[in-house]
Amino acid sequence: MCAAKKIITTLQAIEKIKHYCAASEHCQSEVRAKLSQYGMDADAIESVICDLISEGYINEYRYAHAFIQGKFKIKGWGKNKIIASLRAKHISTPCILSALQTINDTAYQEKLQHLIQKWLHAHPENLTYSQRAKLMRYLLSKGYNMEDINTAINSEITI
Repeated sequence: MCAAKKIITTLQAIEKIKHYCAASEHCQSEVRAKLSQYGMDADAIESVICDLISEGYINEYRYAHAFIQGKFKIKGWGKNKIIASLRAKHISTPCILSALQTINDTAYQEKLQHLIQKWLHAHPENLTYSQRAKLMRYLLSKGYNMEDINTAINSEITI
């Protein structure tokens, strides 16, 4: 059975969405989806989003920066996966690139080395060709590019 959409007044929706945006960073697409759940029509949603942007509740750069810091520091995501996720949320390329500059190269390489060490610790057997391929696939799935992976693995271990 499909649940009916929750229909509330526009003023109630605006107050709820302000609390939603004040609690943590959200992008426009997340706010649009939330307002749509409240049963608002497209024109009203766009009007509310414009108001939220002008009042500072929604800021693409601030969202991209918070997203990048969280995914990089906590989840260990690489730049490729972060970029793909932000593009899926319709964040503009200039905001993404500007926010990506907050990750310094040293921290990026250290995170990659940490992930390699963690993987090697979890897989203590000798690193065969197939094991090396598994490690590479794991790091690729985390969003690191092949050149950085090869450099890091070669500096970390020798076959």
